[in-house]
Amino acid sequence: MSGRQCPACNITYAYELETCTFCSARLEDLPPNDSCILAVTEISAPSIGHEDVPYWCALTQTSDGRHEIVKLSRSASVGDVLPSGIGVAVETVHTVGVLGSGVMARGLAELMLSQGHHVIWTGRSLERLNSSRDKVADRLARSMDEDQTREALGRLTLSDSFSALEDCDIVIEAIVEELKPKQDVIHAVEAVVSEDCIIATNTSSLPLDKISIGMQHPERFGGLHFFNPPTRMRLVEIVRGPDTDAEVALFMTRFAQSLGKVPVPVAAGPGFVVNRVLMPLLNEAVRTLEDGIAPAEAIDEAVRLGLNHPMGPLALADLIGLDVVVSIMDDLYERLGDEAYAPRPMLRRLVSEGKLGRKTGEGFFVHTPPPVSG
Repeated sequence: MSGRQCPACNITYAYELETCTFCSARLEDLPPNDSCILAVTEISAPSIGHEDVPYWCALTQTSDGRHEIVKLSRSASVGDVLPSGIGVAVETVHTVGVLGSGVMARGLAELMLSQGHHVIWTGRSLERLNSSRDKVADRLARSMDEDQTREALGRLTLSDSFSALEDCDIVIEAIVEELKPKQDVIHAVEAVVSEDCIIATNTSSLPLDKISIGMQHPERFGGLHFFNPPTRMRLVEIVRGPDTDAEVALFMTRFAQSLGKVPVPVAAGPGFVVNRVLMPLLNEAVRTLEDGIAPAEAIDEAVRLGLNHPMGPLALADLIGLDVVVSIMDDLYERLGDEAYAPRPMLRRLVSEGKLGRKTGEGFFVHTPPPVSG
């Protein structure tokens, strides 16, 4: 770390100040010095009209023996080395392409902007993209001041043409969870981006070898499976397809870490890890509701408390989107042949009625939007 020191008091400061808080002498810059984290704690700071925003305070020790307390914007672990510079060293700024205008695409755009990246956001409809942009702006304003929000949105470009992606370092596909549309957009993106650009899919369960059929360079394609909402969920499943280059997998891992996420490498098997384990649980929760064992609220409360989960399975299904849940289950059932993955009749009925969960306002529960702050 580097910091500033008072020439009169010899007090060092690990944060940006111009004058000493004790004697008002002008501070002098100290030479750069890497430091090691000795202890770290996560803090969530509430503020009126804004969401709780987590940050991390780390006790560090520099190579010359100085101890400092540093505020971090990303999670860190004991033993991590913080490169020279006040606070966390700025990660490489990338130009990130985001494909789609739905819930996950919005979350990914928000995440990338909040972490300082440039975002090229493409979709079929500029009208829908502009509507999604407004929602992202509202989300950013819950954790940023006006100037920060304006600066973040200044790094965002909307386009209904894939040609806008030509200068991207990485493109993340987050469109509908169907094989043919994903294949089509992957091929269209590959035709316009540079050969150095990494193309990633955010698929929840579809086979990467099928998505990448027909690609000219399948070695630069892999899976970055973020979870909803990607701004808060720390896990990212790093999925290597049959042709994914080791350097591409390493880039995806480091990229996920730079976003404050925990990357976990998984094989490209049906459902990867989380959805393969989760879907039977959601299905059994629906079966329990169908059988009249307990109402939805009671089922969720019992599972939440009994298994120490942050939310119940039916509320989680509503958050994921019941159409997405059914799509994942259908794919897993087809590929595994296990009845545990066959979507329950109530699930299919709710989807057929357009009751998809939070995004439509009703699923297993009725979801009212939060009041607009004024």
